[in-house]
Amino acid sequence: MSVVWFNGEFVAGTLMLDPHDRGFLLGDGVFETVAVINRRPLWLDEHVQRMAHAAVELGIAFSAERTFSGLTEVLKKSEAPCEVLRITLSRGKAARGLAGDGASPGPLITLDEFATQNLFQPCRLQVSQVRRNEFAPSSRLKTLSYIDGIAAAREVAGEADDALMLNTSGHVASATVANIFAMQGDELATPSLDQGVLSGITRRILLEHAKELGLKPVERVVPLEDLVRADAVFLCNSLRFIRPVTTLNGEPLGKGSLDRLIEELGGLAKKQCGTDPRTLM
Repeated sequence: MSVVWFNGEFVAGTLMLDPHDRGFLLGDGVFETVAVINRRPLWLDEHVQRMAHAAVELGIAFSAERTFSGLTEVLKKSEAPCEVLRITLSRGKAARGLAGDGASPGPLITLDEFATQNLFQPCRLQVSQVRRNEFAPSSRLKTLSYIDGIAAAREVAGEADDALMLNTSGHVASATVANIFAMQGDELATPSLDQGVLSGITRRILLEHAKELGLKPVERVVPLEDLVRADAVFLCNSLRFIRPVTTLNGEPLGKGSLDRLIEELGGLAKKQCGTDPRTLM
């Protein structure tokens, strides 16, 4: 079952689209995706705060009250063990010209079932020719402008499960929809935020709790060679959690154990929503 909420009410059937909406015309908007486990959203406040920050930086009107009101109503419809909640906010209709302010409509909120077999699944990476621009807002804010990630994913489709995107300096940035980590000894390294990466919610949680596992969290420039030399490489995001990377450009990567990290993340998720997502697999 798919649930749709827009402008303060549930929508059945087709959603009417304003032909002058800048979200549709220009990708001018922000969004968040949230895992819902057994009817409870995971790290919802953090997602809404990140969305509010992005909206403010881009000059898009954002109302936390309207957003949480809609989320409350939508979550009452939750019924599957694993679902994905998406919050989308467009700048709305504005006068012609890129710098227009617009009159933002209420948030579009959707709730759909998410296949549990997608959780914690390993993946193969291939380097894409598409680069992330570390100087662009689109590389560090979760905007509707996802064409770079789409192009990269299409480029490697059939050869790998996801694309590894470098930045304009040729250093590791991220996958198309996930942050990346390399574990070498006791160092847990990930590209710093100035490398053209999104400040991922799962990324931040892993960095905050790494020391509890005897790991040294490091945010820095990550050359491609560091992935090849690492004991283990993995992706992380809010929907699939931790995904071990098995190959890069067809070559096998380190097979170091990620069990402790996965167990820690599962335990932290359970504290949030009452269920360890690993039990759904």
